[in-house]
Amino acid sequence: MTWIILVVPFDELTESVPGTIANNIINGNLRFLLLGGSIYHGKAYVWGYLITPLLSGLVSDKKGGKYFVSIPILVISVIKVITPPMLSGSDSDFYILFTWYFLIGAGAAMVACGINSILAHWTPVEERGRLGSLAYCGTQFAVTFHSEIPDNFILATNLWNTPFYIYSALGLIWSVSFLFLGSSHYHIRKHGMHQSELQYLQDKLQHIKDFNRQRVPWLKIATSAPLWALIIINMGHIWIWTAMITNLPFYLRYVLFFSNEKTMGYACLAYMSLSCCTLMCGFFSDFLTSRKYIQTRTLRKVYTTFGAMGPAVFLLTAAYTGCHRTEAVFMFVIGMSFMGFYFGGTKINTLEIAPNFSGTVIGLVNMFESVPLLVLPIVERIVSPTNVLHEKKLLFWIHLAVLAVTNMFFTLFGSVDVQSWDSEEVEEEQEMEHFYTYPTATLAPRPSD
Repeated sequence: MTWIILVVPFDELTESVPGTIANNIINGNLRFLLLGGSIYHGKAYVWGYLITPLLSGLVSDKKGGKYFVSIPILVISVIKVITPPMLSGSDSDFYILFTWYFLIGAGAAMVACGINSILAHWTPVEERGRLGSLAYCGTQFAVTFHSEIPDNFILATNLWNTPFYIYSALGLIWSVSFLFLGSSHYHIRKHGMHQSELQYLQDKLQHIKDFNRQRVPWLKIATSAPLWALIIINMGHIWIWTAMITNLPFYLRYVLFFSNEKTMGYACLAYMSLSCCTLMCGFFSDFLTSRKYIQTRTLRKVYTTFGAMGPAVFLLTAAYTGCHRTEAVFMFVIGMSFMGFYFGGTKINTLEIAPNFSGTVIGLVNMFESVPLLVLPIVERIVSPTNVLHEKKLLFWIHLAVLAVTNMFFTLFGSVDVQSWDSEEVEEEQEMEHFYTYPTATLAPRPSD
């Protein structure tokens, strides 16, 4: 499962290519496209991420998530192979990269829906923490690798396009392998499973219905308070996630005046700590809930609070350390680590409230996640136009306020209980089928007079 996400965030590659080494290799126009044009390319990614999640979630609930995980990665890997030869240093390169980012955003949203659907149909309640963290921590590992490895590839080969081909090869190998070896539901793979394992999954996942049986109860979904709580807290998470990954390199480079190499090294350390924390939180959550040390509802909300408020508090604290480098780096690393609690709290919650509509739920969540991606850059430009320290402090206070409000909403209205609308539509459909197929009694002939 980890490899599902490990090859997804292809957009991180382009942002990490123009390091100190790449700046001396890439021609001037292309370097401008990768650096100066990244704002427009980021918008293309967001718009791509906005238009595909809901439809992808609906179809993955009907047909399964396997193809929504493997096909987008396969397509993006192919696009990544053909992109470098298409870049000629002319003005048309901007539009090529803009299209590339748009497709990457669309593919990333599809993959997220597919993964959520697969997890819902494969992971028992007792194992959701560790299996979910294994699946989703690949994102953090990918960001970690993209922070350092591309420059080393370029240095070794003296070719700026080397990372494109290497990551494309990894994506192609993984996607083709998953097409043949992966499956959307354990029922599909039951002939290749041990009988004890199959029986275990059948006992634990008997509430999960087969595909093609659900009718989406849109009205009940739209009026579900736990679902809206999930949407709002995810908007808060993507807000602070974006704030951290955009402010960390900038703060280290232009406020603390670290060199490019040290900036990327400390950023890599922060992402690695986040990856490790995500894994530990997932395994620890299963340990606590399986032994009844804490209720699942309480654990999810405690984890979510740590994942929301921890990064915001430590980000603000880093700003108030002034120019004390060691203290500021420590605060950034700890703040990024706290974000790992989110994956053992809110991310798992998408599988709990509606396992039969897990793709649809994550599709709605991801669609609304695009809002902070569009709003946050505007807020940053208004509040911190010159990027001086006192402006950054005000911006970090705003981040803290946003996280406090979204976390409070989830604490009040969040739930771990399967919602009534998750299965009642299926049950009603089964009852109607039973009614129409029930054998009709044959009337006895009237006795003749």
